[in-house]
Amino acid sequence: MPPILDGYASEAPTPQLAIDIFAGEWSSTFPAGNGDSGGHAALFEDARIAWAIDRLGGVEGRSVLELGPLEGGHTTMLERAGATVTAVEANSRSYLKCLVTKEIMGLQRSRFLRGDFVAYLERDRPSYDVVLASGVLYHMIDPLRLLELVASVADALVLWTHYYDAAIIGAAPIARQFSRPPDTVVRDDRTYTLHRRDYLEALGWGGFSGGGATYANWLERDDILAALRTLGYDDVETGFDQPDHPNGPAFAVVARRATPHRRS
Repeated sequence: MPPILDGYASEAPTPQLAIDIFAGEWSSTFPAGNGDSGGHAALFEDARIAWAIDRLGGVEGRSVLELGPLEGGHTTMLERAGATVTAVEANSRSYLKCLVTKEIMGLQRSRFLRGDFVAYLERDRPSYDVVLASGVLYHMIDPLRLLELVASVADALVLWTHYYDAAIIGAAPIARQFSRPPDTVVRDDRTYTLHRRDYLEALGWGGFSGGGATYANWLERDDILAALRTLGYDDVETGFDQPDHPNGPAFAVVARRATPHRRS
């Protein structure tokens, strides 16, 4: 049989047939009754997103820009909570998995765009009520630039990210990914430290969902919070502090401006 015909289904349509297009590549596990992805992360029922929605006082009727939706689990939660979502994904396979999720979960107020969200923010200068940046800051070569761009388009930010802590990472298996000396950069009279993390063998997995380069730069926890304050987010709450996360210390942030920023 010609190889091209291997991609044809011979069964009646089911969610599982769509999921299986990317068999072995899913990170998320779908809610019960929607098919088995083989993934492990409960991103459709994520306590971090539920917490953030609660801290924001709900998202009913609000516009949300989601950066790096991965497979649409958080997008689904936001739409179910009443938001209208624009989600920008650079990874082609992740983007297509998001479209599978959109069909399986019946999303109506969520739009997935394929492209680089930094380029989108720089070119289009959009305006949103909330930006969700979960699992993306630590995949940036210039994480401070991303925070600056987010601050220019929204008065509320939901962030979940890993951060660099020398004492923790130095004693962890991931230490070998941080083999280069740190770099420093000055923004608004503050010196920030950038810690290069190389993806190494992770680049060989079909389900890779990191950044678009072979490495990224991690910020330290205090530097992240200082950058948010400098950018005008004067109401900052943290949660889900997990210094012992297997992939590196991590925490969640909900940051808001008490006085809305006027955007031209």
